[in-house]
Amino acid sequence: MNLLNTRIILFTFLILSLSTPLFSQTANKQRTEKQTPKVSSKSWKLVFSDEFNKTGDFDTSKWSYCKRWQPAWAKFLTASSDYVSQDGKNLVLRMDNKVISGDDIPYHSGGIQTSGKFSITYGKVEVRAKFNKGKGSWPAIWMMPESNTYGGWPKSGEIDIMEHVNTESVIHHTIHNAQVTGADGGSTATKSVPYNENDFNTYSIIWNQNEIQFYTNGTLQYTYTKPTNTTSKEWPFDKPFYLILNQSGGAGWPGKIIDTDLPFKMEVDWVRVYK
Repeated sequence: MNLLNTRIILFTFLILSLSTPLFSQTANKQRTEKQTPKVSSKSWKLVFSDEFNKTGDFDTSKWSYCKRWQPAWAKFLTASSDYVSQDGKNLVLRMDNKVISGDDIPYHSGGIQTSGKFSITYGKVEVRAKFNKGKGSWPAIWMMPESNTYGGWPKSGEIDIMEHVNTESVIHHTIHNAQVTGADGGSTATKSVPYNENDFNTYSIIWNQNEIQFYTNGTLQYTYTKPTNTTSKEWPFDKPFYLILNQSGGAGWPGKIIDTDLPFKMEVDWVRVYK
């Protein structure tokens, strides 16, 4: 090997030795940046939750039974562990046509609420749940105002995080107030959304001073925005609202029950609320 070739080899080796670490560092940096998860610009603090991992009755420090009264969803509510209980993994809300001595109604259903125990103005609400389907079924995850500051329903508002009726392949995200709710109880502020049937889904809202966003399985599906120069007619959503979980049916929106489709059941894996 002559002197010229030796110098060329040494020069090439020196160049590669200097450049390789730089290339390696750049590649490592790119891999690190790609693998680093994005951090949300909004930092949420958990302020209420229930994982429903026990057995027997629900936590009465957080929930109480929904009472039976005139509205269609409440017509068959029954304050009994036969219709609201924990099975060690989930909260189970049921509806059936079982005969109960001394309670002569054709159906019984379960529901619980946080009224008087927990309410929130603005925040993030998430509920993971699944339900079966049937003619006359009406499971729901929703919120109502702690006080009727702006008047009786729908003037003080209603936030329906999730409703399902009958055997539909969609769930419904809906807002009620004096502006969007008609005389028949229907709302023009609503969105029908596909969901994973016969499986758990996560239904949620993010609610702030200017809008309420509705999500199914982490995907934004619908936004109700506070109008400019608004009044309580369009935006009664500046007061505390409480949570309701219920399995209802047989009256109102879903219509009559086909008894062979019973029992109806909604299972709730967890509820989490953030500020």
